[in-house]
Amino acid sequence: MVVSMQPTLGNAKLTRLILASAALLACSVIHAQDLRTYLLAARRSGAIEIIDPASLSTIGRIHFDLPPKSVGLNGVSASADGATLYVEGPIPKTNGCCLLYAVDLATFETKEVADIPGTASRAAFVTSDGITYPAAALRGKAPRFSGKDWWPKGIWMDDRFLYYDAKADGSSGRLRSISPNGTLSADVSVEPFAKVPGCSSYMETGLAGAADNVFLYEMFGWIGDCRTSCSGVPGGAWIVDPDGGRLLDHVAPDLYFSELVVDPERGELYGISVYDPNWRGGVELVRMDAQDGTIPQSRVLESDFWRIASAPLRSVPQADVRALTSVKK
Repeated sequence: MVVSMQPTLGNAKLTRLILASAALLACSVIHAQDLRTYLLAARRSGAIEIIDPASLSTIGRIHFDLPPKSVGLNGVSASADGATLYVEGPIPKTNGCCLLYAVDLATFETKEVADIPGTASRAAFVTSDGITYPAAALRGKAPRFSGKDWWPKGIWMDDRFLYYDAKADGSSGRLRSISPNGTLSADVSVEPFAKVPGCSSYMETGLAGAADNVFLYEMFGWIGDCRTSCSGVPGGAWIVDPDGGRLLDHVAPDLYFSELVVDPERGELYGISVYDPNWRGGVELVRMDAQDGTIPQSRVLESDFWRIASAPLRSVPQADVRALTSVKK
């Protein structure tokens, strides 16, 4: 079942009457519930898929009518109360990347809420572990690190926030953590990983944590994917000792993760693996056992650029629906 509505993201010509009518239609495909964690998958071609983390099957889709030659959808997250999706989408007229849009899951009404990254309106939002928060609610609760040529990433691990900083070529990395009372730990040097002799290309590093394990991995499928200039690049992820910086194990070496996300309810990791640097094939969604890094389940995805997140939602579409026309913030 598809609820057909007018084009979105840049077309603000719907009347309030049409908006109200469409909302009534949408109600027939919404399943309201208490908060439950789902996988959210954004496809550049213009759809958000809501995926059951247990079966990896798609429950419903929200379609966006994007302009031709658009940059498409480039990310998805949810509000802390599970009532809203936040989507990285194209800029009207220029079709460049990316404005932040909010989708009300009760009505599918979509509106622009922030400009491109680096602007004041975007700074009002902070996204962490699949959840987008008002920045004011987090002010003073996380440290800021700076340093030439260092690229920070951060995750929550139990009751502390863990940062990983690395030089752009992956030659040096360090871990730091902040406790609930705001105390910063000393730097922990991390052994180099995923380095190929003679390859000095830029390396984007990802960080994930579940089941008391911390995972580091090279992120593939992005601009500068080192497989385009180097051979023998290892895939997979490395389990690292957060207190000593030692690499404890190399898991899933045959997979090339673009990202890994955690489901805190299940204590498992989910990842997108992309074998072609240009996403022309070999795209998989996998479920990883965070205890030992084994892959108990996977699903082949259509060729497309995918971004995923894990987040609790209060209501989800039970079929294919279309987002409503964007309303200017």
